[in-house]
Formats: sequence, C-alpha cells, structure tokens
Amino acid sequence: MKKALLNDWWKQFLTGVMGTAIGVGLTFGVSNLVDNHKKEQAQRQTATMAVYDIDEMIRALKEDLQLEDALFPVAMYLSNHPERMNKVGIDTLRQALTYLMEDVTETHAWANDAKEKAFTGSMDAWQNLENTQFYDNVQKCYVCRKELLAIFSKDAVFHKPLSEDVLNAFIAKTSGDDLDEDGSLTYKALGQLLKQIYRMPETTRFLRMYTLRGRVFNQYIDELNRLNRENKFLMSLSDEEMEAYIRKNVQKTRPANPKLVAGTWVVQMNEGSQSIRFLPDHTMELILEQLDVANIHVDADNQDIRVKIPVSCRLGGEWTLEGDSLFFTTKPDRSEILSIGLDPETLPEAAREAGRKWLEGYRANLNQQLQSGEVTQRNCVSFDLTGNTMFWSYRYTNAMGQPETARHQLNRKQE
Repeated sequence: MKKALLNDWWKQFLTGVMGTAIGVGLTFGVSNLVDNHKKEQAQRQTATMAVYDIDEMIRALKEDLQLEDALFPVAMYLSNHPERMNKVGIDTLRQALTYLMEDVTETHAWANDAKEKAFTGSMDAWQNLENTQFYDNVQKCYVCRKELLAIFSKDAVFHKPLSEDVLNAFIAKTSGDDLDEDGSLTYKALGQLLKQIYRMPETTRFLRMYTLRGRVFNQYIDELNRLNRENKFLMSLSDEEMEAYIRKNVQKTRPANPKLVAGTWVVQMNEGSQSIRFLPDHTMELILEQLDVANIHVDADNQDIRVKIPVSCRLGGEWTLEGDSLFFTTKPDRSEILSIGLDPETLPEAAREAGRKWLEGYRANLNQQLQSGEVTQRNCVSFDLTGNTMFWSYRYTNAMGQPETARHQLNRKQE
C-alpha cells in the first residue's frame, strides 16, 4: 500500500517537473525566436538605411555633375566669343556667372552625414550586422565622401575664379544704374563683370580643368555604385524592400488609387521640366520641355557655334494603375513637336545656312523618334499624406549596361 502511494506521488512529482521544464523551455524558445526576429529586423533596417543613404549620395553627385555639364558650354562659349557678350540673353550671362562664381553658402546635398553618424555611432551596427564585408563596404563609401569633400575644399581644380571678395569689390564700385529693382546686376553691369572675370588667369585655368573635374566626379560615382551594388547583393536587399523602406521612413506615403492619380503633375528636371496630365478616362498628355545644344559648324571660320535650344514636345497616350504600378503608353499618332527655339536668322550671317540645315535635320530626327512606335513605361508610384506629391521610381539600364533605379518627385498643379 505504502509502495503504491509512493509510486503515485513520484509520478505526480515527475509529471510536474517535466511540465515545468517543458513550459520553461517553450518560454525560452519562443523568447529566442522573438529576439532573433527582432534582431533580424534591426539588421535589415540598419542595412537598408545605409544602402539608401549611399544611393542618395550617388544621386546627388550625379545632379552636381549634370549641372556642371550643363553650364560649362555656356561659360566656354563666352570665353571663346567675347564679342558675343553684349548679344546673348541675360539668362545666358547669369548661367556663365553661376558656373564661375564661388558660393560660400552652398551645401552639397551629398555631403549630409547624418545617416553616417547614425550608422557608425551606434553599437547596433556592430551587433546586428553579422556580415563584416557589408560593414566594411559601407565604411569605404563614407570614406569616399570624406575624400571628395577634401578635394572640393583644398584642390585648386574645384576652386571657382570669382570669389566673394572679388564680387563684393565689383559691386562696391557700381552705381544705382547698375542694379535692377530687385538689387541684382543689370544686363550691362553683368556683362562688364564677366569681361573682368574672363581676363583673370584663374578663369582660364578653371575652364581648362573641366575634363578633370568630370573625371573626379565619375571616378567616385562609379566606385560608390560598385560598392553599393555589392552591398545590396551581400544583404540580399531587393528593390521591393528598398521601396518599402522609402515609403515608411523617407516619404511617409500612402498607396495610389486612380482618383489620386488623376490631375496635372509637374516635375522639374535638371535641364527642363515635364508636365503630365492624367485624365479620369485613362488618357494622358505629357508636355516635355528641355534644353538641347546645337553645334553649328561655320565653314568660313572653321569653328563650331554652340547654342542652347529650348525644345517642346507633346506626347499623348493612355495610362492604367495596377496596384502600386503606374503604366503609361505614348501613342505616335497623338505625339508632336510643339516648338524648337532656334531662329537661324538670329545667328551670325556666316552661320545662318548651317543653322537652317541643323534645324531641318534636328526636326526630322526628333519627329522620327516621336513616331517610332508605342512606348510603355512602368513606375512604382505612391503619394504623400496630402495627396499633392507623387513619387515615382523605375528601373532602367545605364550606359554601362547595368540596371539602376531612378526616382522623381512630382507636384500636383492646382487647377
């Protein structure tokens, strides 16, 4: 009897111990799973933040390079043709001045190191990122930024000839007739300032260093691109994850719907603008305005005249929304050239015939592109919380045959 009671007690005791052990094990097991999931989420968040920051660095560097490429021909043209200083438009003079003038208040968008400090200043980066190659790559990218900032600060290649002191000295000598109502230099005074700048040896040196500046830009852009492509591969970061990170942490967006898409949207480009009208019946109209460059050869002088030409086109078509993907297709029969801003009669007499031939060939080539067939573009799209800002991103193949993602912000035009 006692033996039977002892056996029952022992069984109950063992059952209780085993139940407790299983409960504790399950608790610790679930806790570990939760902790591991949180660690993995933190790892992905840290990695995505760094990759996005480097992508933005690359995008901002490309914008600076595009601005350099856009303004240099204007500044170089006036350097080679000082007799044209009083014949070109005031906007041309201002573009040349912008290219040659130092701006001590300028802050390069790619120089923002807030994300770098968040990445390197926290132990989470070390604890969460088990991939040391990824961590090293990110650090190399930030070292590239420091190197480039040092080059901009110290290397004479990037020192613009018109310093703030020279500009202030010139303005101090101006009279009231040299200033417009808004305090800016008049057309005549601006021309006089530029003539003074072009006589400086620093200006000649700065213009001659244009190719070297482009080489520096491209060298760092290529290296950052290479490292960040490797970063995405090392952490298996997909485009979908990147877009989700941007929507959640950068743009604070809401998903698209046809009602939000409908309307007229404007996007500013480096050398022009786009106006896109999406109608409720799913037709669309894209007005594209851009600046192109005409290289007109003058046989008499055996030289080229470079002229910036405003070009405007209308592309009609249809659009549809599938989830967060906005598709629009341009139709040849709804597309046309609106204007090409070159009047050959305004050119020097020796260049007018060449100008007419250039205009005829350019118009034919552009019209052929517009009529070459239907073109469909797919954009991942989302909206800010007000619904008045639309964000686009799309994949394309760059000149090196490598895939890249382009992003644009469009603002709703109030009608």
